[in-house]
Amino acid sequence: MTPRSARAENVDSLAPEQALQAFTRPLEQTVRKTDAKLAQAVVTEVEGYPYFLQLCGSELWEAADLAGVDRFGMKLLDATRPDIYRRLDRDFYEPRIATLTPAEQDLLASSAACPYPPLRSAELNRASEKTPGNVNVLLGRLVDAGALYRIRKGEYAYTAPRFRDYLLRRPES
Repeated sequence: MTPRSARAENVDSLAPEQALQAFTRPLEQTVRKTDAKLAQAVVTEVEGYPYFLQLCGSELWEAADLAGVDRFGMKLLDATRPDIYRRLDRDFYEPRIATLTPAEQDLLASSAACPYPPLRSAELNRASEKTPGNVNVLLGRLVDAGALYRIRKGEYAYTAPRFRDYLLRRPES
């Protein structure tokens, strides 16, 4: 039996034009169409992140089916947005949080109260009840866990788009 190997790939946001094409091109061979304003709003809102583009398209498709419409417009997006974020919370953000220790989760919850971007360790020290040394250790662990990345000394960013928004929505925060 041959051992399996896997190669991890970093998935980053697409450039605006690529993201727009990724959202609109799959519709070209269907009966569904999208308003240019809606497509641009989706691309901007999800920061060109491929998984989020796919999820928005899927949720809009289902909503259009239920509404009996063939065109994705701003009204449909506005009505669908709560479902999009419920699904992102459940399928994308919550699994990321679930793998973290309670102390790491607490620090992330505290980070939502900090000015962003970037997330500064000095601000986190003020927002958290943890000692500065503990904050630094936890920041390193959050980087290792893939929840944050280090921009430069003392400055961090979330690895997932709109993660701070999720932390603010999250009931435990």
